[in-house]
Amino acid sequence: MSDFDPRSTRWLAGLVLFISFLTLSILARLYYVSLTLGPDLVAAAREKVIQERQVSASRGNIYSSDGQLLATSMPVYEIRWDAAVVTDERMTSHLSETAKALAQLLPERTATEWASYLRQQFNGKRRYALIAKNLSYSHYRKVAQTALFSGNKYKSGLIAEERFTRLMPLGGLAERTIGYQRPDATAGLEASFHETLRGHDGRRWMQNLGGNQWKPMESSYTEDPENGQDIITTLDARMQDAAHRALLHTLKKYGADHGCVVLMEVKTGKIRAMANLGKLAGDTVYSELRNYAVWEKTEPGSTFKVASLLIGLEDGTVDTADIIDTSPGVYTIYGRNVNDSHRGGYGRISLGRALELSSNTGIVKALYPKYAKNPEAFIDRMYQLGLADRSGIQIKGESLPHIPKPGEKDWYGTTLPWMFFGYGVLSTPLQTLTFYNAIANEGTMVAPSLWEATRDRGIVIDQYETHVLHPAIASKGNIHQIQDLLEKIVIRGTAKNIYTDSLSMAGKTGTCQLNYWDPESRGYQASFAGYFPAEDPMYSCIVVINRPRISVGYYANIVAAPVFRDLAMAVYRMTPQQASPAAGYWADGIKKGQERHDRLLKQQRDAALQALESGQMPNLAGWAAADAIALLEEHGYAIKLRGHGRVLRAIRQDKTIELQLG
Repeated sequence: MSDFDPRSTRWLAGLVLFISFLTLSILARLYYVSLTLGPDLVAAAREKVIQERQVSASRGNIYSSDGQLLATSMPVYEIRWDAAVVTDERMTSHLSETAKALAQLLPERTATEWASYLRQQFNGKRRYALIAKNLSYSHYRKVAQTALFSGNKYKSGLIAEERFTRLMPLGGLAERTIGYQRPDATAGLEASFHETLRGHDGRRWMQNLGGNQWKPMESSYTEDPENGQDIITTLDARMQDAAHRALLHTLKKYGADHGCVVLMEVKTGKIRAMANLGKLAGDTVYSELRNYAVWEKTEPGSTFKVASLLIGLEDGTVDTADIIDTSPGVYTIYGRNVNDSHRGGYGRISLGRALELSSNTGIVKALYPKYAKNPEAFIDRMYQLGLADRSGIQIKGESLPHIPKPGEKDWYGTTLPWMFFGYGVLSTPLQTLTFYNAIANEGTMVAPSLWEATRDRGIVIDQYETHVLHPAIASKGNIHQIQDLLEKIVIRGTAKNIYTDSLSMAGKTGTCQLNYWDPESRGYQASFAGYFPAEDPMYSCIVVINRPRISVGYYANIVAAPVFRDLAMAVYRMTPQQASPAAGYWADGIKKGQERHDRLLKQQRDAALQALESGQMPNLAGWAAADAIALLEEHGYAIKLRGHGRVLRAIRQDKTIELQLG
């Protein structure tokens, strides 16, 4: 009989009990997982395969007022490659052929470089290797048809991800005005009308096929996407193109840093063109870097003299007929000189003529004594004219004008006189244009607008109505005086170089020195603001050229004014003209002939007045005797007549003038 060891029996019993306890624990855990946690785990696993996913709505389009597509959404594709699913045999058979094809389709790599890149990804079993970004659908399909990437994706490993990007069919035309809407930055109309354009995303159940590829499980949506609405802008594509070309030509010609052009419809405030072009430091290519017309505020220079004179006329402190002695072309105030660009000044001239010639000394000598003791009166008038307000344009980033006030830290003894010719105040080109547009619009200031209408599936659901900012910035009489002077500036003033018989124009030049306090960063800004046709304004326009190369030219009449003329002529040619005069060709011909005759008489009278004001004898040959007598007697001359008929010549003897008639 063998020996029995009780310890062995106890050890075996303990082992059986341990195994039994472990088995029961596992069974209990399985029971808990399958019955208690099971539904949640199944749901979580299912969510990785089947999800109710967001379906993006199509963003609305942006159109010009003449129907051109300015911005639209287009699908683009990003192609990646799961190299781990590709077999050695497939890789060996198709690598060379595919590399050659990719070199043609995606030329950023040569065929050798593509072969090396694909081999590297294959050897590393990369699951998400980048092949290309931002491909059109047709381009993507060509890549997908190459030998290595064609066929079943579980064999080729090709992964295509679709997304939508914004496309501007007209390229860089009005690019900054149209703008963009991105997670990191926004600008222009895309940003201002984002909620209108974006629409509302929908939802639908989709199944994950692997590699972030999702397939709709059914044709219907759980929530239908609502596509964005379309925006129609006030921009006219043809006028925008003309403005862009004229601006670009001048920027290149004068090597300027940047510039802008804005064309506005006088009665409505609708902006028909807004071009902004600049270049980066050291670059030679101009593009739409910033919206200078809306954002950049600078000292306007002599274009501001119109506002200064209008304020004086409204207050009754000056008259355009007041005689001002501009000699010697320098006027000293608090130890600082107000200088005329014409050395020695212009002699004794009327205040109106001082504006025509853009005489700093003439303007300041006339206005400063009237407001020196009460500068607040002048400042208050500036606010009443709307010169301290934003224009309210529908895009973000418009700067607030700056007008210094007595008592503020930037107010000095010379602040007021310097303001009269546009220094010390700050405004944007668009704000300056809004003021000039009011002059053209008989004193009614309207808000500029870039938005014409909103359209949903082809139906206009909302459209712009002209918004009046100020019903009357000044009296009609004073507005008409300013209008007359602005036309004379083009006929015989600082902008006479752009005068043409084909189209009457009115406006004011402005040459402003930038950073005049810093020799290292000094430069010039040339601008011209005005409107056309002068007698019945349809469009107002401002041109600003920043930092033209001084050695080439920087005065406003040769840099900025020609851009205005070229754009005005282009717009006038493309604007439909009345085919048949309402009153008939005969009556219309008589009317136009009379208008031409009246215009010539007006020019003759203006030239005669200019000569008399400067102390010279005017050329009166051909004048009717009655007209010559009336003009000369107005200026205090005694008249002697000899003969009959029209004036042959005029001979002056002190304060007596003999008119020889024949």
